[in-house]
Amino acid sequence: MHTNPRHQENEHPAGDLLVGADAIHAFLVHLGMPADTDVYYLKRTGIWPIGNTAGTGGKLIASKRRLARYTDKIARGDSEDA
Repeated sequence: MHTNPRHQENEHPAGDLLVGADAIHAFLVHLGMPADTDVYYLKRTGIWPIGNTAGTGGKLIASKRRLARYTDKIARGDSEDA
């Protein structure tokens, strides 16, 4: 079996991927963010680990692992490295 050395042994990148604002929003709410969280605003800030698949017509994309890590840093008050 071929493994990607950039991913840890038990990490499944395909299962980590969120595609679309609705999927990202649902995950953030699951993590405890308010239901009125604006995912597009978070993307525009440039500090949240949310990307775009292709310019203005693309879909938002994010990693569950990176979003969870970022929200954890914010909750601990460690936002300067987040």
